[in-house]
Amino acid sequence: MLYEKAVKKINTIPLSNDTVRRRINDISTHIKSRLKCNNFSLQMDESTDVSGLAVLLVFVRYKYQTSLEEDLLLCQPLSTYTTGYEIFNMLNNFFELEGLTWDNCIDICTDGAKAMVGKTAGLVSRIKEVTNNCSNSNCILHRQAFAIKKMPIPLKNLLDEAVKIINFVKSRPLSTRLFTILCEDMGSMHKSLLYHTEVRWLSRGKTLVRLLELRNELYVFFTDHLFNLQLRLTDKIWLFRLSYLADIFTKLNEVNLSIQGKMTTVFTAIDSFPLLKEYLESIYGKMTTVF
Repeated sequence: MLYEKAVKKINTIPLSNDTVRRRINDISTHIKSRLKCNNFSLQMDESTDVSGLAVLLVFVRYKYQTSLEEDLLLCQPLSTYTTGYEIFNMLNNFFELEGLTWDNCIDICTDGAKAMVGKTAGLVSRIKEVTNNCSNSNCILHRQAFAIKKMPIPLKNLLDEAVKIINFVKSRPLSTRLFTILCEDMGSMHKSLLYHTEVRWLSRGKTLVRLLELRNELYVFFTDHLFNLQLRLTDKIWLFRLSYLADIFTKLNEVNLSIQGKMTTVFTAIDSFPLLKEYLESIYGKMTTVF
């Protein structure tokens, strides 16, 4: 669950595994004891890891003394289904086990998935059945992801073609190794493409920029590994449009990163949006020229 850098830091702590585990449990107990007498809000997300295991992450924000605190409350696998019913049962069992009450939960933030916000069987609906004090909000980043799915057809087709080019190399281990060797032989700035998946949609800007930077290497690679989109890499109009799309995603990614992180709120993130709006308005008029 931890990044490699975090693991290295933990390994430098001169304590036994039992001591570290005991102190982590003490911290966990302390956090849960705070929630028994305070109002709190929850933010959660269900995602699938690389092994195909569905995991539920729940973060909690609450007032402690004179400041707001934010901590990881729950991280548990969903062994069977990932429906709103299963997620609610897991949370409710956790609350009962730890002596927490739903009446203290004043808000819940989720993505727009059906399991979370479904009108009848969604998690939010089930929580509101047991408490009248809880409001709900949606993650801003996920709203953007849904908006991108409805982008103009020319832009969507362009993105799909770029993804096909990338995945043709990255989805095949042998092709990936051969392309790395080719990049090394050509003295390229980079040695690999960045993999694109729907789960990691926030990285689209970097993915497209890397594709542009390695377009010459890709063209050489496709000379020996025939691919029907090879000529796109020498089509100046297609490359110009791809650069346009990469600029937009890069700017969106910058804003996305600025509104993430611990203790980030709508009030601290709102300053990023006027600048983004100005940028998008400045390039909106260019769409008719580009497309």
